[in-house]
Amino acid sequence: MPYIEFQTDKGPRRMELRDKPITIGRQAGNVISVNDERLSRHHAVIERRKDGCYVRDLGSRNGTAVNKDMVVVEQKLEHGDVVRAGNGVYRFYSGNPAAAGKPKLIGSKPVSEELQATREADSVDPAILDDIPPEPEQPRAQPVRAGEAEGVAPARQLMTLAESLPHKPFGMSDIETINARGEIVHAAYHEGGKDIPAEAVTILRLVLLCCFRTRASDIHVEPKGDQYLVRIRVDGSMVTITSLKKDLGIRCLSLVKILCDIDIAVRNAVQEGSFVARVPDRKVDYRVSMTPSIFGQKLVIRCLDSANAPRYLWDLNLPDTMFRTIEKAIKRDAGMLLVCGPTGSGKTSTLYAILRSIDASERNVVTIEDPVEIQIEGVTQMPVNEDQGSTFHALLRSTLRQDPDVILVGEIRDAETAKTAMQAAMTGHLVFSTVHARDTAGSVFRMLDLGIEPFLIASGLNLLLAQRLIRTLCPFCKQANAPTEEQLRDMGPEYAELAKIHRAVGCQKCLGTGYAGRRGVFELLVVDDNVRAAIGKNNQGEVMQALSRSRFQTLKMHGFSLVAEGVTTFDEVDRVVGD
Repeated sequence: MPYIEFQTDKGPRRMELRDKPITIGRQAGNVISVNDERLSRHHAVIERRKDGCYVRDLGSRNGTAVNKDMVVVEQKLEHGDVVRAGNGVYRFYSGNPAAAGKPKLIGSKPVSEELQATREADSVDPAILDDIPPEPEQPRAQPVRAGEAEGVAPARQLMTLAESLPHKPFGMSDIETINARGEIVHAAYHEGGKDIPAEAVTILRLVLLCCFRTRASDIHVEPKGDQYLVRIRVDGSMVTITSLKKDLGIRCLSLVKILCDIDIAVRNAVQEGSFVARVPDRKVDYRVSMTPSIFGQKLVIRCLDSANAPRYLWDLNLPDTMFRTIEKAIKRDAGMLLVCGPTGSGKTSTLYAILRSIDASERNVVTIEDPVEIQIEGVTQMPVNEDQGSTFHALLRSTLRQDPDVILVGEIRDAETAKTAMQAAMTGHLVFSTVHARDTAGSVFRMLDLGIEPFLIASGLNLLLAQRLIRTLCPFCKQANAPTEEQLRDMGPEYAELAKIHRAVGCQKCLGTGYAGRRGVFELLVVDDNVRAAIGKNNQGEVMQALSRSRFQTLKMHGFSLVAEGVTTFDEVDRVVGD
């Protein structure tokens, strides 16, 4: 059984890695809760999976390190690795002596001495998890100049870019592609083998490798006259990584069509498909869309990588009060949690994380989605198909006859779905859903605008959660500056004594953006008796007054707290949340 060893006030402690992940942070709900100023409330998690044990950083303020390297998203642990979070040091043991000889356990001499020896042996500056000195600013990857050797220049550029990134769990040769029929088209290979991948295959693998290492959500291959521009969406922003000559670009598009099992001869029509890439620790689904433009088909590939999304409720980095409120609510037998925000704000990922935090072995959990993007173990997931009459409303009515305990409705789009979901929440079902609204107050009025009876809304709603996604600062290049008077005025009187805030600089490790990763900012409204009474009267003025009297942290207030902690920038909060 794998385990970790670490020092506590009462001496050394060993903790085995079983099915439940080990969370580390200041908040009392963590498995390892430490009163450490350098720890975030939810700092890191160490978990066991089928293929090994991993440590994930939860968007912490000072970061998490394994041996000498900062963890950007997650990292697989090897026997003897040392995980550093805050001032804590956690040594990992695989539990298999054959992995690295018989392990020497912490405790053979005083732990403080052993941990100090570990620090010295690894030659890690204690400041590695705090204010990391900035590197010289590096330009973003630029398109290849015309005239360079076809295939060689973009491949070299993509490889250089991939090797400059900090998160490197595997290499290009470990990526194998699987077509829409489940057949391996390009198997993983070793550089010293006999098979030399074709030019287009190498380019595709390198682009996918860059996406894995940057956590990109989309790939765009855009025809621009005599070349194809390749861009990826990283943390919500488009970044150019290379350009391809026209004939190489066409071959790359044809390769993707072969993977998707669609007609390669068609070049002036809308085409859609999907394929899969397999890497050492997981499979990743890709959705492909090709649309004609004046210079040819534009290719967009959606990367559905579950490793880039929060897995459990504690991965969301919710403020303590919100975390405890939602954790308590999802243990109940009935009620409704409505998540609101614009498209791309992470609503579905939040609900998935909440679902994974529910014990599906003891409860019947059903989802209705359009479409089902990520499969969740132990959960029955139903796709919407309006052409066949399987709408949200029809599937929801059918689901209610199958004895569900927890129901996730992907989106409330019409009055019928909203009414049925509210009734389900009132009759002994725990219901989760999303709605497009600006904030928590807007969600209430959105429900009223759909024509739902006010008494249903008042009785069915329990929690309203609004959210946005903001980019977090790159730990390698962020710089501290004194805040301006205008910034302090906007942030409010509680930050009047704030001495510094950070700004984005940009380096090679973050593709010159100054940011690495994203996290949510949240606004949680508990529907209390005053709000219920105001909604029941169907008076917008009274509803607004009741909401204004409710004490809750707004989106902007949560964003400014992250600015003060050095997690993000003032400009980023202002851009995402606004007024």
